[in-house]
Amino acid sequence: MNIVDAKLAVLRTCLKYAPALNHAVVSGAPDDEGNSVEVVRALARHMRVYWLVSDDPAQLRWLIADAEKAETVRCLPKESRRAYWAYLTASLVFFTHGLYGSPKPPPHKTFVNLWHGDGPKRRTNFAQIRSTMVVSGTHLWGSRRAASFGVEPKNVIISGNPRVDQFARPVGDASLTALGIRPEAPFILWLPTYRSTEYKGRRLGEVRDWSDAEEISRSARARALLARVAELAERSGVTLAVKPHHLDADKFADLGMRVITNADLRESQVNLYQLLARAHGLITDYSSVWTDFLATDRPIGFYCPDIDDYTASRGLNVDDYPSLLPGPLLETPEDFDRFLHDCKDEPAASRAKRRRSIEMIGAQMSPGATNRLLRALGISPDANG
Repeated sequence: MNIVDAKLAVLRTCLKYAPALNHAVVSGAPDDEGNSVEVVRALARHMRVYWLVSDDPAQLRWLIADAEKAETVRCLPKESRRAYWAYLTASLVFFTHGLYGSPKPPPHKTFVNLWHGDGPKRRTNFAQIRSTMVVSGTHLWGSRRAASFGVEPKNVIISGNPRVDQFARPVGDASLTALGIRPEAPFILWLPTYRSTEYKGRRLGEVRDWSDAEEISRSARARALLARVAELAERSGVTLAVKPHHLDADKFADLGMRVITNADLRESQVNLYQLLARAHGLITDYSSVWTDFLATDRPIGFYCPDIDDYTASRGLNVDDYPSLLPGPLLETPEDFDRFLHDCKDEPAASRAKRRRSIEMIGAQMSPGATNRLLRALGISPDANG
């Protein structure tokens, strides 16, 4: 048995026998992942919360600074002794990608897998993540969570992803300007799925470096099309920006559109979904973000130039993916041009297509996702402690 396995074995034993105290532990990857942040903010009103993070805790406090009772949250380095103690004795544990090897939760404690979104990407080659309950924003993909994560169907909570609550706190004009986006102009955000990863840290490098498909930016055809789309957006008076995934190996800097990075968001102290709240439309592909953006009731377009290759490599967990989409597949400059105009003045047919998609996937559209989650766990959002 190696050191890591020995450590996990000790952890499992301690977890089983340690008491369940009246506090919660929350951990997300990355630390500013929206589902985990919103759970920290909401739980702070009801119990002591230990927020376990990988980065400098002092650099993350802005994420919860305006939350009620934020001062009671204890932000701890994930590998510290205090963090392990908090985890072992927590009555509630929340995580987005598993935590400390994801041992099986003992009966007297509740582990909640927030995960990091619904969507069509097939989940393969990942470590087993054990939990008591798992969260989803749609009935379609929620039904797949039970089998994927080994929980009982009754323990899948269709509350909506907590991060959608950030739509109610949109970024202000000053921060939007700091990100290079004109507040007075229509704004469309492109959030592509990463095809290949580029993980710069040494830790977990072998696990996090993989490729599901060739990067879009390696395709001359795709680059020519996207450069043309950037010209069309500028001509239409629309700000088109791309926000790559933080692990994405794709390079979009020379396509003529604004590139927004995780570092840009942190420097401006803006959450991604707060930025999305100001977008007049979204362009994406296989990303889970579109199932969340449905809650804004705004246009969504899909740029999937590699759908056949992607389906054959990574794989999708639904048949006939295009039939589920709430917006058009964008393949030509004319398609993009039409979508740009729809984002400024959406026709009835576009809204009807989105409504059909919402019904087909069973999307949770009501505001208050985090409070719904807390109620499902027996925590009343109206309680004071």
